[in-house]
Amino acid sequence: MALQIHFFMAPEDERDLFRRLERLEVELWPEYSEPRYEAPLVRAELAATLDAPAYYFAAGPVEGYTIKRGKDRGLWKVDEVSSPVIYFSRSLPEDGELRSGYFWAESEAAGDNSRLGGKPGRFHTALHQLKEIVRSRFRKSSPIKGEFYYLGQAAARLSDQGTKLRERGRKGQLVVPYR
Repeated sequence: MALQIHFFMAPEDERDLFRRLERLEVELWPEYSEPRYEAPLVRAELAATLDAPAYYFAAGPVEGYTIKRGKDRGLWKVDEVSSPVIYFSRSLPEDGELRSGYFWAESEAAGDNSRLGGKPGRFHTALHQLKEIVRSRFRKSSPIKGEFYYLGQAAARLSDQGTKLRERGRKGQLVVPYR
């Protein structure tokens, strides 16, 4: 079963999230990397160096494959389903607005992998801790199509100061913090 959490995070919120994830000792993998890439452990200082739109939090050994075609040919990509990773699509500014991001994780092994015992307990602990951090530290938005967005404290302050929060995508709707 997959888990998906939609959110809005300003850079200060990312730094706070990374600080809270430090004790779990998860690694930070870029979406595409060199084949021999050595992933650093998540630290608060690392949040300021993020430049790609998406990353993975890995809580165990990562499996992947080499891209064979396209502009990313020769780069290595993490296998999201078989690896114990949480996909982190960042919330980034675009045209003066803050666009939504999301966490996604496949929490159960499927198919032939299910007989191997599933994902490690460390991954489930990291996933549970991430959900608790978001639910306890972030505010909820007003529902859009039956779905809530979580707003980091700094993102909520930006919204109060007039920055518009918009769903990801071409026709993203405006998101309003719940009052």
